[in-house]
Amino acid sequence: MSQPEMTVPNLPPRRPLPPDVRERMRRRVVGAGAVRAPLAAAAAVAVLAAGGAIVAQSTQGDDTIAVAPPSSTTSPRPGSSPNDVSIIAVSSGASEEDAARCGFPPPGVRFTMGLAGRRILVTGDDRLCELTHTTTSHNRPEAGTVPLAGGAASLLWRTGSGVLVGRVPAGTSTVRVSITLPNGGGVMPMRVSQVQDLFVIPHSAERMSVAFGTPSGQVTGGEIDIPALPRPDVWSRTREDLPPGDPVVARCLDLTMRDGVDWVGDPLTWRPGAFTGPAVSAWLAIHDQAGRVAFCHVYHGEASTATIGDTSPQDGALVKVRHSTGRGDGPTSAQVFLGGTVDAAKVGAVEITDLRGQTVPAVLAAGTFVARLDNQPPLDARDLTKGFQVRVFDHENRVIETLTLDK
Repeated sequence: MSQPEMTVPNLPPRRPLPPDVRERMRRRVVGAGAVRAPLAAAAAVAVLAAGGAIVAQSTQGDDTIAVAPPSSTTSPRPGSSPNDVSIIAVSSGASEEDAARCGFPPPGVRFTMGLAGRRILVTGDDRLCELTHTTTSHNRPEAGTVPLAGGAASLLWRTGSGVLVGRVPAGTSTVRVSITLPNGGGVMPMRVSQVQDLFVIPHSAERMSVAFGTPSGQVTGGEIDIPALPRPDVWSRTREDLPPGDPVVARCLDLTMRDGVDWVGDPLTWRPGAFTGPAVSAWLAIHDQAGRVAFCHVYHGEASTATIGDTSPQDGALVKVRHSTGRGDGPTSAQVFLGGTVDAAKVGAVEITDLRGQTVPAVLAAGTFVARLDNQPPLDARDLTKGFQVRVFDHENRVIETLTLDK
């Protein structure tokens, strides 16, 4: 299903960013809107190939459960977040579509590993390919590997999205990855998965310690030093591989799906809605044509993760506020964003007045609205939009509804 393309005029030029820089920027500009689970709360899970079955083994206890064979898929345990499991699915071979997109002959693919928002294809000769909604990445075997555990193990690749893939020592049954917290904070485990002879670290810190459990005992792998690894352009060949439709929507959903959310569904059903306009910090409403709406921050022309709109919004008869957020512009001022849905058949315009009497027009498109209010008081310890007045106009510019926001 194709998407109509949205034209976003005069945005600052799009600047490709390395995965580490993109991740740091996302955490800084998205803030509480990000859905990634806190690292300290995430369980590290190892997925082991044993007797034809994939076995999920928690690194924080002795509970071990058999899930599915490699020919089918694996799923998180009931009640767990998708972010609590590194490998969501493992399947033998690859789909024809994925193999073609990677340029691999299907018989040469050993298996496909599914992570949140991406799939990694592994061939018998250590050719690796990562697919996301908007990118295709290949490893460069000629760039070599990084030895671990005195050469008994190695790092094979860091994917275009920052996933680490390595090979374990022969006979390995467990993999442990951890970081040492500063100021005597102890050691914290990182999530890691093992699939056959490979281990996968989906989200990495700059420096991590790795250890392998083998028949002869625990083997210390040493330290993985991310800054010392080959540069992305040396280790990877990555291209943007946009699906049909609007590129901003696609990039926004790509980053969102990598965070393991479960609300996106088919990303090709999403369409652009209202857009606050060209600016360093802008907001785009997107909708799935079936009633769901989400809001994407566009910062310096770069899409960030989307936040799903409230399904039980503040009620007006014709306008429903589904999301609000704020960003500090300094110690004395802030920026507040509101977004939601409107009855497009009856609503021709919306104006929002803040507590200082400043009135801004909302942007309307495709049954959605967005508005950005600058020069707001600092955000600490206050209700974000409580007391804001919303005036709704019909297509003849007559006021047909007025509501006061209460939170």
